[in-house]
This record gives sequence, structure tokens and C-alpha cells, in this order.
Amino acid sequence: MKSLLYTLLVISFLAPLLGARTATTTAQAVVIEASAGVATMPRQCRPGESAPGAIRWRWRLGTAVRVYYFKGHFSEAEAGALSRAVGNWNKALKEIGSPIVFIPSGEREGVAKDDASVTVIRGIPKRKERLGEVKFYSPPAGGILMTVTVSPVVTDRNALTSLMVHELGHSVGLADCYECRRGTTAMAAFKSNNKGTDVYRPSACDKYVVAAGYANENATQAEAISFLRE
Repeated sequence: MKSLLYTLLVISFLAPLLGARTATTTAQAVVIEASAGVATMPRQCRPGESAPGAIRWRWRLGTAVRVYYFKGHFSEAEAGALSRAVGNWNKALKEIGSPIVFIPSGEREGVAKDDASVTVIRGIPKRKERLGEVKFYSPPAGGILMTVTVSPVVTDRNALTSLMVHELGHSVGLADCYECRRGTTAMAAFKSNNKGTDVYRPSACDKYVVAAGYANENATQAEAISFLRE
């Protein structure tokens, strides 16, 4: 894969335990403020407590993102748990009026090389104590694609759903929030390998931050790509 692709950005590693140190990332977290066209932040959403921050990356407006599973890496039940997360994100994006959609596209023999795609694979994250890892790539032909690496130790279906909701959250602009209370955001930490975040669909706070990020869209994706190619 290294001969065909080069890494643009490693967004995050999902912490396995509450209180685990937040992983160093190349994507800077930013504070999202309310803007015209975005509903007021829900009363229960407090940045750093129940609401995640934002990162300077997200799929461009209007993108249809194909989601694939590496053939033989997941059982039918496991793939169903991951697809549940995809469906939950689609519902959330529709609710906030975002023209982003994730399209379940079945299994592949290898990592997809087409633009605006996500390939989910089993593997050991770079930091072995982590449970999940997101990477963005730019293939030689151009475009952007993403891989989600899921640790083999995560086998519970609910845990797989919450992990996938978390990782897809990064692709629409959400930062990790390991200090956030459990059950308040998909971007909180796992309790253990097979006990997820207690969030299986984007929370009201998650949806607000995504909506605000797109309302404030100013070519942040292009800026991040340009910077990381230097």
C-alpha cells in the first residue's frame, strides 16, 4: 500500500480507557462558535465536558463517501455493527441539513483508491494501546481517501458501533474529547476494549459542532491538504 499511497493525516487514536492520555495529533483542535444559519448550541453542551471541539478537516460539502470493508476482516455480524454506525451518521447529517452522505459499498479485496472513500480494516494501530486509528491518504491520481483501522481486541458489536461512530466523526470535523462525560458525545473515551463510549449515534452536541463547522467552512480541507504536502 505504501508504494501506491502516502499518508496525509493521522487524525486520532481512540483511547481504550477513561483517563487515558490524549494521543498527539497533527490536526489542531479549534473552538467552534455559533454562526448564522446554525441553531443555538444545546443547553447541555459544554465544550470539554459534553461537547467535542473541532478539527481543521472535513469532507467537502456535497461529498458522497463510499464505505468499504476489507474482505475477510469482519464477520457478517461485525460488518452489520459497523454499518449501523454509518446509518446513524447519515440520519444525523440529514437532520442538520448537511449534504454529506456515507454510502455502504460492501467488501473489497484491498484498500479503495477512489476519491472520497473509507476502507475499514482489522489491524494494530500505530500506538498499540489504542483501539482505532484514522488515516487520510492522497493517491497518485488525486483525491482523498480514508482508512479506519480497528484493533482485533474490539469484538463486541455495540463497541464496534460506538468506535465507528467515533472514527467517522473525525471525518466530518470532530475532535477527540477524552475528558467529556461518558454518554454525552461519540468522541469520548472507551471504558474498556469491549465497552464503548455508551454513544451509538451522534449526540446533539456532536451534531451541533458538525453543523457549525460546515457553516464556518472556509476551505479548511484544502488548507490541511496543502500544509501536509509540504
